[in-house]
Amino acid sequence: MKAERKEIEATTRSTSSAGKFQADLTPTDILDEDAIVAQWAASAAIGAIQARTMLTSLEWFIMESVAKGRQLNFRLASFYPRLSGALTTRDADPDADSLYVRGAVKARRPLMECARNKLRAVNRTVSDGQPTIFSILDRDANKASVVAAGHVLSAVGAGLAFDPSRDDEGVWLERRAKKQGLVRVARARMLKMENGHLEFVFDAPVARGNYLVSVYTRGGKTTDYKTTRICRQVKAI
Repeated sequence: MKAERKEIEATTRSTSSAGKFQADLTPTDILDEDAIVAQWAASAAIGAIQARTMLTSLEWFIMESVAKGRQLNFRLASFYPRLSGALTTRDADPDADSLYVRGAVKARRPLMECARNKLRAVNRTVSDGQPTIFSILDRDANKASVVAAGHVLSAVGAGLAFDPSRDDEGVWLERRAKKQGLVRVARARMLKMENGHLEFVFDAPVARGNYLVSVYTRGGKTTDYKTTRICRQVKAI
């Protein structure tokens, strides 16, 4: 029996150059360090403490090696020091010319090829009638993809209209929790909803961390449509 193919969603949006488009991929799942440790321990048949110790040890080994100017070539990726900045003249002094060294990582062929023909990108475009969020902007902080309690947030997209009087429609702040999946943290208070543009506020306190701003809408003109969830990842500040 053939295994079911997983999918990663791709959103197509226009860029500043006319006639050109850019695809944004949404991972099928996002794992934090605790989830990585748990799955690694289960996969390798080792204890969670041992898995965390090994992960922390590897991280420190990589950072210390790169800080000493070494390049580490793993099978999946290379870690190396990289020079950033530019010299103002050919004979300029690097130390006095705003050059600096930073750590960098480059995927190698096994990692770049591991998803080929295994994951299928699903194109979600506005022309398909698929509800889409292009961006989330914290207007008070003037930063994209962040949220804060009491700040006015602006979402721009397509098919975002919903009926705020319905319990299963609206904008929620959600968080991934172990063994619980997505958990709703707070429901937004709507300020504006027009032409693919939403403005809203989360009045409840929000702890720092990664969240999803999710819009639940029927995406149609009648109540016969099933509720559709669309989301954008954000960070609480």
